[in-house]
Amino acid sequence: MPFLWLEVDRSDLKYIERNCIALLSNYGKPTLVPQSPNWLGLHSPNGKIRRSGLWNSDDVENSYDPHFLDKLEELVKKMCRSQV
Repeated sequence: MPFLWLEVDRSDLKYIERNCIALLSNYGKPTLVPQSPNWLGLHSPNGKIRRSGLWNSDDVENSYDPHFLDKLEELVKKMCRSQV
């Protein structure tokens, strides 16, 4: 699975983290991509982990700010430019 490290200012870190979690969470929403039946999180005693599909249960109940995607795009472009 490919991944990209993003350089994020400390002032933006919590904003990016909170909104990524909210965007990816399945908690209380129709599941677009269900967890694997073998996913260890399905055995967690924490209901937020089981229902969200994420190990981090903070912010799984929140909605994401659509403007965060603009900030994320800016960070990705910045990292891609620095890789060239």
